[in-house]
Amino acid sequence: MKINQLQAFVAVAEQLSIRGAARVLGISQPAVTKIVRELERALGAPLVERSVKGVQLTAYGQAFAPRARLLLADMQRARDEIAQIRDGATGRIAVAVSTSAALTVLPAAFKEFHARMPAVDVHFSEAVLPWMLMRMRDGSLDFAVAHVARQTLDPEFEGIELFPVQLAVGLRVGHPLRHCRSLSDLHDAEWILPGEGDLARESVLPIFSPIGLAPPARIIFGNSVTVALALVGEMDLVGMFVEPLVEVAFKRYGVRRVELRETLPTLSMCVIKRRDQKLTPAAQQFVECVQRAGAPRAAGAFLR
Repeated sequence: MKINQLQAFVAVAEQLSIRGAARVLGISQPAVTKIVRELERALGAPLVERSVKGVQLTAYGQAFAPRARLLLADMQRARDEIAQIRDGATGRIAVAVSTSAALTVLPAAFKEFHARMPAVDVHFSEAVLPWMLMRMRDGSLDFAVAHVARQTLDPEFEGIELFPVQLAVGLRVGHPLRHCRSLSDLHDAEWILPGEGDLARESVLPIFSPIGLAPPARIIFGNSVTVALALVGEMDLVGMFVEPLVEVAFKRYGVRRVELRETLPTLSMCVIKRRDQKLTPAAQQFVECVQRAGAPRAAGAFLR
């Protein structure tokens, strides 16, 4: 497999069009078709189906697409690493952070990193964990910083713990259930939780199962903590957040913490990366800055 073959196939997979892929790559349509056919011969399997309706990936193509993206990302990462060793503090890294990480450890970490390596191009994304894991799988991200139950991470990922974070339930100031003090009293309300579908519903099982309850029946799922805060502040919804947001965001959105009798699970703020991935020197330097930024909170949690 050659790099131009991977690039052509990924472009076709993303555009679902030979014309679109040719435009992205800056080459002719016949050239794209020729390169993809060469890759198909090398792999011994058809990757795309061409018809009057356009281009679709075959089952082989759907299986190979994430691998191809990961190969290209790792190749770029290898080039970046060589350039950083050869030329010093240059290159590019891509980092995703949760909202709570963005409001706590990120500012101090990036301030230190930028002072040490000002020529490195850093691309930030603010996201929830499922999106982060998907982007690390295809090589789009170097690493992520987010709160997670470390034991629930897939074996392909590792979480480097920074400090513990407590879950917190929030309601708008005038919510009819604002005087409730138990999850069982809030269970039948409408909740808003991070994530999507069954996976997100399963992720909240450890919160409700200790008191003999299934996850709430009425759940709005979403991938934006900002949206969740805004909706909880304006509607009769119940939200699940992490403690750093209680400190820095609840008051701004008109949300108050519910002091529950139950003890909610403790998560870990972690640096998350693919277990088999060697970080570039710049990415490793940024991780170390994040660890130093998180050290005061880790010490504070130890003293409590």
